[in-house]
Amino acid sequence: MNLAPLQEQMLLCEACDLCKTRTKVVFGEGSTAPLLMIVGEAPGKDEDEAGTPFLGPAGAKLDKILAFVGVERQDVYITNAVLCRPPNGRHPRPEEIEACKWRLDLQIQALRPQLVIALGKVATQALNGKPVKGALSQYFFDSKVVREKYTDGWIKYQCGGHVAKVLISYHPSYLLRSPIKGYRTVLPHWKKVKAFVEQA
Repeated sequence: MNLAPLQEQMLLCEACDLCKTRTKVVFGEGSTAPLLMIVGEAPGKDEDEAGTPFLGPAGAKLDKILAFVGVERQDVYITNAVLCRPPNGRHPRPEEIEACKWRLDLQIQALRPQLVIALGKVATQALNGKPVKGALSQYFFDSKVVREKYTDGWIKYQCGGHVAKVLISYHPSYLLRSPIKGYRTVLPHWKKVKAFVEQA
């Protein structure tokens, strides 16, 4: 699927105030027929300067995680909940996430990934359509809420005529801040993704 027209449109986007402080729009990159789609939160300083998602330490951590899963960066599609860096690296505001949601939905509809992996609260909010109240762990596949609502353990996200499975986990930056606790928490998530890839 050719996303070039949408990318060209987003390079000129002025839907929220982030357009006033960004250096570059970080649209996304990767396979145009991905099994997996990774959705992060927002570009950081390195990404804002380069126009490429998931660079720096968090990007290196994501690359290692993908290698564990059995795929490479070019095999998946990587984007963020918002495409422009918030000033001073703050979290995107609800209205900024909402302003970018239609674009994320169009990417999902166009690329039709089987599994969308939302990393962090902002990505989860973008898919959920409302702020995350409480711990992110309530959305993890092994949480009580998800087990009761989805019998097969996968959250579903319908986008146009496409329905994708969704897995929610911590952002790789969390693993850099709390490596022991982080690995213990997210390893089951990525084992589930690895099994999904192997079965697919």
